[in-house]
Formats: sequence, structure tokens, C-alpha cells
Amino acid sequence: MAFEKFSQEPFNLITDSAYVADIAQRLSCSVLKEVSNPALFHLLKALWCAVQARVHPYYVLHVRSHTNLPGFVAEGNTRADKLANPAWVAPQPDVLAQAKASHGFFHQNAHTLQKQFQLTATEAREIIELCDDCHALGAPLPAGVNPRGLKALELWQTDVTQVAEFGRLKYVHVTVDTFSSAMWASAHTGEKARDVIAHWRQAFAVLGIPSAVKTNNGPAYASQKVRQFLQSWGVSHNFGIPHSLTGQAIVERAHGTLKHVLQKQKQGMQGETPHSQLAKALYTINHLTVPQNSNNPVILNHHLSLQASDGEQQPRAKVRV
Repeated sequence: MAFEKFSQEPFNLITDSAYVADIAQRLSCSVLKEVSNPALFHLLKALWCAVQARVHPYYVLHVRSHTNLPGFVAEGNTRADKLANPAWVAPQPDVLAQAKASHGFFHQNAHTLQKQFQLTATEAREIIELCDDCHALGAPLPAGVNPRGLKALELWQTDVTQVAEFGRLKYVHVTVDTFSSAMWASAHTGEKARDVIAHWRQAFAVLGIPSAVKTNNGPAYASQKVRQFLQSWGVSHNFGIPHSLTGQAIVERAHGTLKHVLQKQKQGMQGETPHSQLAKALYTINHLTVPQNSNNPVILNHHLSLQASDGEQQPRAKVRV
């Protein structure tokens, strides 16, 4: 478009796309051949013809995008970015209406709504109070007081709860990172060793490999299969005090949080599978929950902690030959 618009005069082309800059700089002395994408070939052919037909000089410059560098080049690139982004040029919708619509789908808590949409505390509380699904439920249990990790992936707690509405998949295995509160949950047909292992495989893929995991003394967790599985991944296994009701307080609180969110989202998830219901609830808990002592959602705090400790070697899986 630029070569066609300024075909009768010299011009400078400034782009933040290294791909476009390289093509424009090299196309004048290149031989064009057929490519597998017809639409791309048509664009390259049009550009090649425009370059070959030029009689006036031109210059192509590549600049980095989204920088705060001074000068007219960076300022012009910023203006082009804003014009190319419909979110900048379109009128912004009512933020309060956005917050109400988002809460009607995800049912975030008031603190998260306040941070996510820059609302006042009063506005956020009013949205919660006017929500029939949230207003009918009590507040979740307070946080547990068990020993916590000093960084993400240092210590997990895992336990099993039951959600009767899930039918055959009523056994919901829950794992929570005791530092970041990042959570993973999966629905299974039982609470045997194979179910525990399947749950942890998913949790490893989503959250990472922990240094240690704490469970109760149930037969599945104490089994040889689970012990061998954790050893093969280089994960330490800690057991709570037998018959103690507070040894797993953090994950017990996570059970309540998960069921709380599932109940609030139940109206909009009629007919969905247990896996789909858990996926939406976990997205709300991990991505749309901002802790009281933070400005970031749970999952961002989890990954920021990992970045801060990237100099420390993470536990690696042991490969048996």
C-alpha cells in the first residue's frame, strides 16, 4: 500500500515488523517464484511489481515496537500502533457494565473486580451483593495456617474431595501450591493410586514440578506406586499427622473455595461435563483471583516467583534406563 500511495515521490518506510523490513529491502534484487500460499504469492507479486516500477528512491527502516524511546520515529510508530488497534480508536464501553458482565460469567470476588476494572471498593461490593448466585452463598473459609513454601513449587498440598453432582467422576483430586495458592483439580472415578498419579501428571504439566508434596496417610498416598512415581520425578513426599483435622488446612480451604466457585457458576454451566465445569472454575481461581496482599492474579504471582528464582536449579525428573 505504501509503495502504491507514494509511487511518484521519494519516501521513507518505517516498520516494527522485521519480516516486512527484510522482504522490502531484498525484493528489489530477488527473483520471485511460486509459493504454496496463493494469497501470500499475490501480495509478494504486487509488492515486487511496485518496487520494480519505481523511479524515485526509497528507504526501509526497522524499529522495535512498544518502546518509550524519545524521537519522532518512536512517536510515529506508537501512533501507528494505536491506529492499528481497534481498542484504541473505538469508544470504550462502560467499565461498570463490563465488570457486571464479567462477574455474571466468572463470579470473581469483590477485590478482584476492583483491581481488574479499576472500580472503587463500594462499586465492586455492590456488584457482588446484587448477584443472586453469590449473595445466596456464605463467604469461603479463612486461609489455613499450615507451614507454607517460601517460593512457588517448594511445597504442595494434595487431597481428595467429593462433588456429588459429578456422578461417576465425583472424586475431585485437588492440589494447591502453599506459596502462590495456584490450584489444580481433576475429576476421577476413584481415589486409588492410579487416580492420584494421573492427577499429579496433569498438575506437573500445568504448574511445574514441586520440590515436595504433602498429603494425608491414606492408602493411595502411602502405596508403593505413588512412592515410586514421586521418586522418579524427584519429588519429596511429606505426610501429615495421622487423624489430624488441621494437618491439611490449606488444601481443605482450597476444597471449599473450589466448591464455592462451582456453585456460583452452576447456573451458567448446565449440561456441561465435570471437566468443563472444573476448567472454568480453575480459570476463575487462578487467573481472576487477586489476593488481598497483591495486585496480581494468583497464577501471575506463581510464575513471577519462578522467574525470581530462575537462577536456582529446579528439580529434574530422574530417568530410569
